[in-house]
Amino acid sequence: MTENHSSRVERRKKMQEQQRSSKNSKPKKLRWKRILYYSLIIATVFLIIGVGAIAWIIKDAPKFDETLLKAPLSSSIYASDGETVIAEVGKEKREDIGLEQIPEVLQDAVIATEDSRFYEHRGIDVKRTLVAIFKIISTRSLESGGGSTITQQLVKNSFLSIEQTPTRKIQEWYLALQLEREFSKEEILQMYFNKNLYGGDVYGVAKAAERFFGLDVEELDQLTLEQAALLAGIPQSPNRYMPTDEANFERAKERRNMVLHYMNRHGYISKSDMKEAQSTPIEDTLNIQTPKANKFENFVATVIKEVQEKTDANLFEDGLEIYTTLDPDIQELTEEVLTTNDHIPFPDNENLQTAIVITDTQTGGIKAIGGSRSEQAGGFNFATMMKRQPGSTIKPILDYGPAIEKFKWSTGHFIKDEEYQYSDGTPIRNATRKYAGTKTIRDHLVWSRNIPALKTFQEVGANDATEFARSLGFPIADEQKGNEANSIGGIDAASPLIMAGAYAAFGNGGYYIEPHTVTKIVHSDGREEKVAPSKEKVMEEATAFLITDMLRSVVDSGTGTKANISRLDLAGKTGTTNFDTKTIEKYDLPEKAVRDSWFVGYTPQYTAAVWTGYDKTTSSDDYLNNTSDDIPLLVFKKILSEAATNTDTFKQPDSVGKLGIEYYVKGGEKPKPPKPATPTKFTATYDEASDQIQLAWNHTSNSGLETSFDVAYTVDGRTETFTTTKEQQVVFPSPEKGKAYTFTLLAIAGGVKSDAASTSITVEEAAPISPSNLQATFDQASNSIVITWQPGNNARNVQYTVSFTVNGFPQTLAPTPELQATLVGPQPGQTYIITVTATNEIGSSAPATTSVTVESPPQNGIWDGFDENQENDNGSEITP
Repeated sequence: MTENHSSRVERRKKMQEQQRSSKNSKPKKLRWKRILYYSLIIATVFLIIGVGAIAWIIKDAPKFDETLLKAPLSSSIYASDGETVIAEVGKEKREDIGLEQIPEVLQDAVIATEDSRFYEHRGIDVKRTLVAIFKIISTRSLESGGGSTITQQLVKNSFLSIEQTPTRKIQEWYLALQLEREFSKEEILQMYFNKNLYGGDVYGVAKAAERFFGLDVEELDQLTLEQAALLAGIPQSPNRYMPTDEANFERAKERRNMVLHYMNRHGYISKSDMKEAQSTPIEDTLNIQTPKANKFENFVATVIKEVQEKTDANLFEDGLEIYTTLDPDIQELTEEVLTTNDHIPFPDNENLQTAIVITDTQTGGIKAIGGSRSEQAGGFNFATMMKRQPGSTIKPILDYGPAIEKFKWSTGHFIKDEEYQYSDGTPIRNATRKYAGTKTIRDHLVWSRNIPALKTFQEVGANDATEFARSLGFPIADEQKGNEANSIGGIDAASPLIMAGAYAAFGNGGYYIEPHTVTKIVHSDGREEKVAPSKEKVMEEATAFLITDMLRSVVDSGTGTKANISRLDLAGKTGTTNFDTKTIEKYDLPEKAVRDSWFVGYTPQYTAAVWTGYDKTTSSDDYLNNTSDDIPLLVFKKILSEAATNTDTFKQPDSVGKLGIEYYVKGGEKPKPPKPATPTKFTATYDEASDQIQLAWNHTSNSGLETSFDVAYTVDGRTETFTTTKEQQVVFPSPEKGKAYTFTLLAIAGGVKSDAASTSITVEEAAPISPSNLQATFDQASNSIVITWQPGNNARNVQYTVSFTVNGFPQTLAPTPELQATLVGPQPGQTYIITVTATNEIGSSAPATTSVTVESPPQNGIWDGFDENQENDNGSEITP
């Protein structure tokens, strides 16, 4: 019984557990059903939304227009007046060729690199697309995708923009499928080759082969493996890989070698062929052809590059209207000055180059570009492409500009120019090999001294100085910024384009605007696209003004005077660089031979940067001397004196104060008055007639403050203050004769005294000279002759000897110190000749002479006193 009970209990527990389990499992099944149900609903909704979105996107896709696959529309480029057409780009149709004319090696290179399953898919490579989507999700960047087939690339280039968006990608897929339905694989590949852009104005593979290798259509079968691989790689980024620019060689080689790698990977070439081709230098495969010159070649080339870099527009196909900043008159003047000897005496050396960029100071718009001294089209554009050392033109950008911005230095901040070295102990020298001592930063910048510039850079710090320069568009890589030689221009990074943009910010109140050629683009559908860059505040207005005023001094009185244009408010800086020791020794160049010469200047209207130098040094003649290194200043002056029409001046902002000639940032360092210059040509001259010592001197103020002069004298060991005057001359009266006088002179400005100037003079005892104004008068009442005279000079201890001669007999009166004598009882009717001689212990004067006649006295008679006609008392006459 017990056993039965136990079994029943166990069975009951088991049944209860099964019931509980049944109850628990039922809700779980219901939950999963609900989740699956709602998931299906949500998925269906998303599917409907997705399909609808795709349909909506496809609805807005461009129409499939076959003409866009083949016939491009030319674009017009306008000058700054918005009316003058300076060029038409794409006017000449590209040279279309058939696929059978394109060598197999080039087709293989393109397919291996761009779309290895080109002949297998229907426009979209699903496998590559999924991989691309995974990359986008994992990197969270649309640019990480890739995966476009040749068909998709042709669609993108013909119908769509290059922007990376999901919408554009869906439209690309849709149009690629359409394209594959309309055309064969061979037709698509042929259109791809004919439509590709290979950089600049090189459009289509036929033109590319002609421009880069000198091969016409009939010679395409001569393309080498290396050349085919180069062509296949360029369309990915034409401006980076186009081999007409030497700066692209290294990138083009890397891209070409990647193409060769893909060709080997997909079985088109062997590994040995790949390695041999990869080892071939890019330049060995080139035969660059020069196209026909355009009137505004350098400017138009810059426009093309700018449009390609900043927009998704296609100048050669899209029928654009491109509005630029060009001033045709300034451009033509620039070309004339650079390419002829009519204005500038260029040396007779074809290797010499000069380049210039002229911009609008206020807008950054490029008004003219002079790319070289050659009129040949398609050559190297030194104005925009080169990277050379800027020399001392870097000092406002990397030294003094950052210092004023960071420390609020005044233009009168003092720095000592002395023997010095870089932080690593390497000595640094000024160009003059001399030291100026403690001077203001204005003076150091005016005379372009290196040591104060380095000291300034070190005080600011490489990081802050570099960031300031970068904000002005001057490129300095992180690995370069620690190089202290950057402070004096020892960095290969400058071009006239870069320098003009940087200096314009000083003339524009501290705003940087990237130099540009294009303001807007009007598309064929009427849509306007603004492309002019906006201005960016990169420094305080006070910093810009203080730099500008110091650079005014450069052209007024410093190294830049040959560029000065008197009617313009002009600021600017010169700069030169020298050759390294190895080059000097190799070509036997003078030690001070100049490699690069610069002048960058600006007015409120225009900014211009001019460079002169030799492209390559290949002989002992390829250097600039102390005459040819002035070419940048002369070019600047010639062009700006004719081009600049605005005579506005740079305005002192409210945040800037002035003390003397120096400016300062309010709230920052005030300039200390400099020690006045010592007066020069200090002279002392004695004037006998006035018995005065006349003191005179020269002085030029170096502070702009009112200057006064303290005059003192020393005699018999005693020093006395004489006077203070603002004039540059003074008179010292009645000096003691025979004593030495030493005069000292100090200039005083702003409470600061100059070093003393001194001069000495001794007024010797003088022999008397002839008395002056000698007069002799007979006085009838006293019956005497009165004789008077004046001293001839200021001689001391003088005695006067008076002599007279009458009837041929000379007689002498007693000597007298007085200035008069009396001759008593002269004989009537006689003439007296009188002489007076002055005598002292030094000597005697020549006699002074005069004469006088003594009148006879009247004869007295009985009728004396009566008039013979006198009347009597009764009125009757008395007759004798």
